[in-house]
Amino acid sequence: MKFLPLRKLDPINRALVFDTHDCRVIGGCEIYTTKAAGGDKKLYKSISNTLTSRYETDLRLSEELSPPTDSKLQSKAVYQTLHSPFGPLDQVSARKTFAYMIATLNASHPDYDFSSVLRPTDFRREKNVRTVINTFNTTLFNLGVNVGNTIPRMWDTIDSEMDLTDCNIYSYSPDNVSDDPYGEEGLIWSNIYFFFNKNKKRVCYLYLRGISALSHSPAETGVWGLNGVRSGTMGESDSGDEADMWSDSKSIWGDDGGYDDMVEGMEM
Repeated sequence: MKFLPLRKLDPINRALVFDTHDCRVIGGCEIYTTKAAGGDKKLYKSISNTLTSRYETDLRLSEELSPPTDSKLQSKAVYQTLHSPFGPLDQVSARKTFAYMIATLNASHPDYDFSSVLRPTDFRREKNVRTVINTFNTTLFNLGVNVGNTIPRMWDTIDSEMDLTDCNIYSYSPDNVSDDPYGEEGLIWSNIYFFFNKNKKRVCYLYLRGISALSHSPAETGVWGLNGVRSGTMGESDSGDEADMWSDSKSIWGDDGGYDDMVEGMEM
Protein backbone atom coordinates (compact mmCIF):
# COMPACT_ATOMS: atom_id res chain seq x y z
CA MET A 1 0.00 0.00 0.00
CA LYS A 2 1.23 3.49 -0.82
CA PHE A 3 0.02 6.56 1.03
CA LEU A 4 -1.13 9.40 -1.24
CA PRO A 5 -0.24 12.82 0.26
CA LEU A 6 -3.24 14.74 -1.09
CA ARG A 7 -3.22 18.37 0.10
CA LYS A 8 -6.95 18.75 -0.45
CA LEU A 9 -7.46 16.39 2.52
CA ASP A 10 -5.44 18.59 4.90
CA PRO A 11 -8.38 20.77 6.04
CA ILE A 12 -10.40 17.62 6.77
CA ASN A 13 -7.59 16.07 8.80
CA ARG A 14 -7.09 19.24 10.84
CA ALA A 15 -10.80 19.56 11.57
CA LEU A 16 -11.12 15.94 12.73
CA VAL A 17 -8.74 16.41 15.67
CA PHE A 18 -10.26 18.34 18.57
CA ASP A 19 -11.11 18.23 22.26
CA THR A 20 -14.48 17.87 23.98
CA HIS A 21 -15.13 18.26 27.71
CA ASP A 22 -14.38 14.59 28.39
CA CYS A 23 -12.19 13.30 25.56
CA ARG A 24 -9.86 14.07 22.73
CA VAL A 25 -11.21 13.16 19.30
CA ILE A 26 -8.55 11.90 16.92
CA GLY A 27 -9.77 11.54 13.37
CA GLY A 28 -8.39 11.50 9.89
CA CYS A 29 -8.91 10.74 6.23
CA GLU A 30 -6.13 8.90 4.42
CA ILE A 31 -6.08 7.47 0.91
CA TYR A 32 -3.83 4.63 -0.25
CA THR A 33 -3.26 2.84 -3.52
CA THR A 34 -3.64 -0.95 -3.47
CA LYS A 35 -0.60 -1.44 -5.67
CA ALA A 36 1.79 -3.72 -3.84
CA ALA A 37 4.73 -1.88 -2.29
CA GLY A 38 7.59 -3.07 -0.12
CA GLY A 39 6.58 -6.17 1.82
CA ASP A 40 2.93 -6.13 0.70
CA LYS A 41 3.21 -9.26 -1.45
CA LYS A 42 4.71 -11.15 1.47
CA LEU A 43 1.92 -9.83 3.71
CA TYR A 44 -0.80 -10.91 1.27
CA LYS A 45 0.69 -14.39 1.04
CA SER A 46 0.95 -14.65 4.84
CA ILE A 47 -2.70 -13.62 5.29
CA SER A 48 -3.82 -16.12 2.67
CA ASN A 49 -1.89 -18.90 4.38
CA THR A 50 -3.37 -17.92 7.76
CA LEU A 51 -6.92 -18.06 6.39
CA THR A 52 -6.24 -21.46 4.85
CA SER A 53 -4.85 -22.73 8.14
CA ARG A 54 -7.88 -21.47 10.08
CA TYR A 55 -10.22 -23.14 7.59
CA GLU A 56 -8.43 -26.48 7.87
CA THR A 57 -8.37 -26.26 11.69
CA ASP A 58 -12.09 -25.48 11.89
CA LEU A 59 -12.89 -28.28 9.47
CA ARG A 60 -10.92 -30.83 11.50
CA LEU A 61 -12.60 -29.63 14.68
CA SER A 62 -16.05 -30.01 13.15
CA GLU A 63 -15.18 -33.53 12.03
CA GLU A 64 -14.04 -34.45 15.53
CA LEU A 65 -17.15 -33.07 17.20
CA SER A 66 -19.69 -34.29 14.64
CA PRO A 67 -20.92 -37.81 13.94
CA PRO A 68 -19.36 -39.25 10.78
CA THR A 69 -22.69 -39.06 8.97
CA ASP A 70 -23.64 -35.53 10.08
CA SER A 71 -22.53 -33.53 7.06
CA LYS A 72 -24.78 -30.58 7.95
CA LEU A 73 -22.67 -29.62 10.97
CA GLN A 74 -19.52 -29.88 8.90
CA SER A 75 -21.07 -27.71 6.21
CA LYS A 76 -22.02 -25.11 8.82
CA ALA A 77 -18.47 -25.01 10.15
CA VAL A 78 -17.08 -24.63 6.65
CA TYR A 79 -19.57 -21.84 5.90
CA GLN A 80 -18.70 -19.94 9.08
CA THR A 81 -15.03 -20.13 8.20
CA LEU A 82 -15.37 -19.17 4.54
CA HIS A 83 -18.14 -16.59 4.84
CA SER A 84 -16.97 -13.03 5.38
CA PRO A 85 -17.94 -9.39 4.69
CA PHE A 86 -15.55 -9.57 1.73
CA GLY A 87 -17.19 -12.62 0.16
CA PRO A 88 -16.32 -16.34 0.28
CA LEU A 89 -12.74 -16.60 1.50
CA ASP A 90 -12.00 -19.46 -0.85
CA GLN A 91 -12.01 -16.80 -3.58
CA VAL A 92 -8.83 -14.86 -4.31
CA SER A 93 -10.66 -11.53 -4.66
CA ALA A 94 -12.14 -11.80 -1.15
CA ARG A 95 -8.78 -12.64 0.39
CA LYS A 96 -7.14 -9.75 -1.41
CA THR A 97 -9.75 -7.30 -0.16
CA PHE A 98 -9.26 -8.48 3.41
CA ALA A 99 -5.51 -8.14 2.92
CA TYR A 100 -5.97 -4.57 1.68
CA MET A 101 -7.75 -3.67 4.91
CA ILE A 102 -4.90 -5.11 6.97
CA ALA A 103 -2.25 -3.46 4.80
CA THR A 104 -4.01 -0.09 5.11
CA LEU A 105 -4.08 -0.33 8.91
CA ASN A 106 -0.43 -1.41 8.99
CA ALA A 107 0.55 1.50 6.75
CA SER A 108 -1.37 4.01 8.87
CA HIS A 109 0.00 2.59 12.14
CA PRO A 110 3.56 1.47 11.26
CA ASP A 111 4.37 0.57 14.88
CA TYR A 112 1.55 -1.98 15.07
CA ASP A 113 1.06 -5.25 13.18
CA PHE A 114 -2.59 -6.07 12.53
CA SER A 115 -1.94 -9.11 10.35
CA SER A 116 -1.59 -11.55 13.24
CA VAL A 117 -4.59 -10.43 15.30
CA LEU A 118 -7.48 -9.42 13.06
CA ARG A 119 -10.04 -11.73 11.52
CA PRO A 120 -12.49 -11.04 8.68
CA THR A 121 -15.27 -11.01 11.30
CA ASP A 122 -13.73 -7.84 12.77
CA PHE A 123 -15.16 -6.03 9.74
CA ARG A 124 -18.69 -5.46 8.50
CA ARG A 125 -19.93 -4.73 4.99
CA GLU A 126 -21.94 -1.51 4.80
CA LYS A 127 -24.73 -1.58 2.23
CA ASN A 128 -25.52 2.10 1.78
CA VAL A 129 -23.11 5.01 1.33
CA ARG A 130 -25.79 7.53 2.39
CA THR A 131 -26.29 5.71 5.69
CA VAL A 132 -22.54 5.75 6.34
CA ILE A 133 -22.36 9.47 5.60
CA ASN A 134 -25.30 10.21 7.86
CA THR A 135 -23.82 8.12 10.68
CA PHE A 136 -20.44 9.85 10.45
CA ASN A 137 -22.02 13.31 10.25
CA THR A 138 -24.31 12.55 13.19
CA THR A 139 -21.35 11.40 15.30
CA LEU A 140 -19.59 14.70 14.61
CA PHE A 141 -22.74 16.70 15.30
CA ASN A 142 -23.16 14.98 18.67
CA LEU A 143 -19.59 16.04 19.45
CA GLY A 144 -20.42 19.66 18.64
CA VAL A 145 -19.19 19.74 15.04
CA ASN A 146 -21.48 20.77 12.18
CA VAL A 147 -19.92 19.25 9.07
CA GLY A 148 -21.50 21.79 6.71
CA ASN A 149 -20.04 24.75 8.63
CA THR A 150 -16.77 23.33 9.96
CA ILE A 151 -15.71 21.04 7.10
CA PRO A 152 -17.60 22.31 4.03
CA ARG A 153 -17.60 19.99 1.03
CA MET A 154 -15.91 17.23 3.02
CA TRP A 155 -17.76 14.43 1.28
CA ASP A 156 -17.42 16.02 -2.16
CA THR A 157 -13.66 16.15 -1.64
CA ILE A 158 -13.52 12.47 -0.70
CA ASP A 159 -15.87 11.61 -3.56
CA SER A 160 -13.62 13.39 -6.07
CA GLU A 161 -10.80 11.01 -5.16
CA MET A 162 -12.78 7.83 -4.48
CA ASP A 163 -16.06 7.92 -6.49
CA LEU A 164 -18.04 6.83 -3.44
CA THR A 165 -20.96 5.29 -5.32
CA ASP A 166 -18.50 2.83 -6.88
CA CYS A 167 -16.95 1.83 -3.54
CA ASN A 168 -17.45 -1.19 -1.33
CA ILE A 169 -17.61 0.11 2.24
CA TYR A 170 -16.47 -1.75 5.32
CA SER A 171 -16.66 -0.70 8.95
CA TYR A 172 -14.10 -1.88 11.48
CA SER A 173 -15.04 -2.89 14.99
CA PRO A 174 -12.80 -5.59 16.47
CA ASP A 175 -14.31 -7.87 19.11
CA ASN A 176 -11.23 -7.41 21.25
CA VAL A 177 -10.37 -3.76 21.95
CA SER A 178 -6.74 -4.77 22.48
CA ASP A 179 -6.59 -5.35 18.73
CA ASP A 180 -6.88 -1.59 18.24
CA PRO A 181 -3.59 0.33 18.61
CA TYR A 182 -5.40 2.89 20.77
CA GLY A 183 -7.04 0.20 22.88
CA GLU A 184 -4.54 0.61 25.68
CA GLU A 185 -4.46 4.40 25.52
CA GLY A 186 -7.85 5.22 26.94
CA LEU A 187 -9.97 4.39 23.90
CA ILE A 188 -13.63 5.14 24.68
CA TRP A 189 -15.22 4.65 21.26
CA SER A 190 -14.31 4.47 17.60
CA ASN A 191 -16.02 5.06 14.27
CA ILE A 192 -13.94 3.63 11.43
CA TYR A 193 -14.69 3.06 7.74
CA PHE A 194 -12.85 1.83 4.68
CA PHE A 195 -14.01 2.83 1.19
CA PHE A 196 -12.54 0.42 -1.36
CA ASN A 197 -12.71 1.28 -5.05
CA LYS A 198 -11.50 -1.71 -7.02
CA ASN A 199 -11.44 0.16 -10.33
CA LYS A 200 -9.42 3.06 -8.97
CA LYS A 201 -7.22 0.67 -6.96
CA ARG A 202 -7.66 2.84 -3.88
CA VAL A 203 -8.68 2.55 -0.25
CA CYS A 204 -9.88 5.54 1.78
CA TYR A 205 -9.39 5.12 5.53
CA LEU A 206 -11.76 7.44 7.43
CA TYR A 207 -11.78 7.32 11.21
CA LEU A 208 -12.79 8.98 14.45
CA ARG A 209 -11.61 7.80 17.86
CA GLY A 210 -12.59 9.14 21.25
CA ILE A 211 -9.65 9.01 23.65
CA SER A 212 -10.10 9.60 27.38
CA ALA A 213 -9.07 13.10 28.45
CA LEU A 214 -6.94 11.50 31.18
CA SER A 215 -4.74 9.72 28.65
CA HIS A 216 -3.38 12.79 26.85
CA SER A 217 -2.03 16.18 27.80
CA PRO A 218 -4.36 19.19 27.32
CA ALA A 219 -1.29 21.07 26.11
CA GLU A 220 -1.17 18.95 22.99
CA THR A 221 -2.68 21.32 20.45
CA GLY A 222 -0.77 20.32 17.35
CA VAL A 223 -2.19 18.05 14.69
CA TRP A 224 0.10 15.25 13.64
CA GLY A 225 -0.22 13.55 10.30
CA LEU A 226 0.97 10.18 9.02
CA ASN A 227 4.01 8.81 10.87
CA GLY A 228 4.05 11.74 13.29
CA VAL A 229 4.66 14.47 10.71
CA ARG A 230 3.13 17.77 11.83
CA SER A 231 0.58 19.02 9.30
CA GLY A 232 -0.62 22.14 11.12
CA THR A 233 -2.05 23.44 14.38
CA MET A 234 -5.55 23.85 15.69
CA GLY A 235 -6.96 27.20 14.69
CA GLU A 236 -4.43 27.69 11.89
CA SER A 237 -5.97 29.32 8.86
CA ASP A 238 -5.93 27.43 5.59
CA SER A 239 -3.79 28.58 2.72
CA GLY A 240 -5.37 30.36 -0.21
CA ASP A 241 -5.22 27.19 -2.30
CA GLU A 242 -7.00 25.17 0.38
CA ALA A 243 -9.67 27.82 0.83
CA ASP A 244 -10.42 27.69 -2.88
CA MET A 245 -11.23 24.01 -2.55
CA TRP A 246 -14.43 24.86 -0.71
CA SER A 247 -16.87 26.47 -3.14
CA ASP A 248 -20.33 27.77 -2.24
CA SER A 249 -22.22 25.48 -4.61
CA LYS A 250 -24.52 22.82 -3.15
CA SER A 251 -22.78 19.61 -2.13
CA ILE A 252 -23.95 16.47 -3.89
CA TRP A 253 -23.84 14.76 -0.48
CA GLY A 254 -25.95 17.36 1.26
CA ASP A 255 -23.46 18.38 3.96
CA ASP A 256 -23.59 22.12 3.23
CA GLY A 257 -27.16 22.72 4.35
CA GLY A 258 -26.55 22.13 8.05
CA TYR A 259 -27.63 19.29 10.28
CA ASP A 260 -31.37 19.84 9.82
CA ASP A 261 -31.14 19.40 6.07
CA MET A 262 -28.98 16.33 6.54
CA VAL A 263 -31.49 14.70 8.88
CA GLU A 264 -34.31 15.28 6.42
CA GLY A 265 -32.43 13.27 3.81
CA MET A 266 -31.67 10.36 6.11
CA GLU A 267 -32.63 6.88 4.90
CA MET A 268 -34.33 5.01 7.73
